[in-house]
Amino acid sequence: MIAKPASRNRTNRLRIRPARGFSQIEVAASTALLSVLMVATMASIAASRNRATAEMNRLQGQLLATELLTEILSLPACDPQSGPPANLGRESGETNGDIRTNWDDVDDYHNLSESPPKDRSGTDISGFSSWTRTTVIERLKSNDWTQTNLTYASAYRIKVSLSCNSQLITTVTAYKNGDTPSNGPLQGP
Repeated sequence: MIAKPASRNRTNRLRIRPARGFSQIEVAASTALLSVLMVATMASIAASRNRATAEMNRLQGQLLATELLTEILSLPACDPQSGPPANLGRESGETNGDIRTNWDDVDDYHNLSESPPKDRSGTDISGFSSWTRTTVIERLKSNDWTQTNLTYASAYRIKVSLSCNSQLITTVTAYKNGDTPSNGPLQGP
């Protein structure tokens, strides 16, 4: 028998080639997927960093507020020389600019605003150049500490607020229950 040459049919024409690499579509799809993952990772890192910065600012703000509150609370409620003042604020002779060394009672700190915050001698506290520290002193009614009183009272609400770049970071509040020469110690609410 005579061997016939193999006919060229369709199956012989289509050769299966072994895989030699990735196609352009596969490369483009994996690049896009990696890009999305990188963007998500960077956003997560940025959010984590922002939270850490906000927490650090809050803690530093509380420290600065507590430092000033400690200074204020160490003083008597009313002026030792003149007794209860008619108005909140510094008396004559106590307005020595940023230096608080001659302030001798709680209400001397009313409406204090420092940017940057300063120590008692008037020296800027380093590292806080973009911070502002403000203080509000309020007189309280002796029988109801939730209400303010425009006339003299020996109870005070002291609020110290800290802002960084004009954004409020924290407010710390304390109450001063003072002794007065005429009234004696004030009882709390």
